[in-house]
Amino acid sequence: MTLAEFHQKHSKSGLDSLGKSQTFKAKVQGFSGEPVLVERLKEMGLHPGLELLALGQAPFGGPLLFRFGNTVLALRQEEAACTLIEIL
Repeated sequence: MTLAEFHQKHSKSGLDSLGKSQTFKAKVQGFSGEPVLVERLKEMGLHPGLELLALGQAPFGGPLLFRFGNTVLALRQEEAACTLIEIL
């Protein structure tokens, strides 16, 4: 799959639907899902317009890893699914 095909396929999807071993930049577009999870994500520093760098996934099916600024954030699958993004 080319980068253009990847971008088109995953534009405005949840962070959890992306390739676990791929590094990419994305911009948070918003949130969906349970209000408790959305509030937790906001408390962790995520907000619409924030650009993040996906680093991959922790070993043995662990959380997905993201970097923004000087922060590395580990999100469980259900938290990542609530975060709607656009690939940059």
